[in-house]
Amino acid sequence: MSYSGRVRYKSMREKNLQTKRRVKAFFIGALLFGLIMLAFNWVSVRDYVMTYFY
Repeated sequence: MSYSGRVRYKSMREKNLQTKRRVKAFFIGALLFGLIMLAFNWVSVRDYVMTYFY
């Protein structure tokens, strides 16, 4: 594999911003996934929680 001179230098600030965006997107995706799973399994979750308040 040959070296490509077209790769632009990225400062630490740019790398940190890119990492921040990726982490933010991951957490938003995980939150949406959790909400969807909660919506589909609402009865099971409610039954599980109600076992502690019998």
